[in-house]
Amino acid sequence: MAKKRTSSPLPDSAAKSKKRAKSDRPDSKSGSKTGDFHSDQTKRFPLQKIQDMLTRKFSGTVKPEAAVFLTAILEYLSVEILELSANVARNRSNNPTAALKLTLGDTLEAIESDPEIKELIVKVKNMTSNGDK
Repeated sequence: MAKKRTSSPLPDSAAKSKKRAKSDRPDSKSGSKTGDFHSDQTKRFPLQKIQDMLTRKFSGTVKPEAAVFLTAILEYLSVEILELSANVARNRSNNPTAALKLTLGDTLEAIESDPEIKELIVKVKNMTSNGDK
């Protein structure tokens, strides 16, 4: 005799894991889970504004993929610098349980202490200063 089909087309173990995954998601009304950095409320770079900027700068048609790629690079660099700044602020802090406060000095020190980011900043400064002349 054929087995009666349940409401889920997935095997029992897959259906259970799918239910668990849904229950782990933050509720849209209550905000994000504690410690979940990649929530729906995370700030994102404005993709359309970057697309418009590229179109104006290069006066022509720019593929949307270029804007997506540049946006991803900017987000990655921002997170990297923020992480380094937080490390500098943690090292500076006397009280590890107190709220962490980042300063511009922490960010500048983080950029100076990381050779790759420092090299990138110098190259960008050189490119922009040569372009202004």
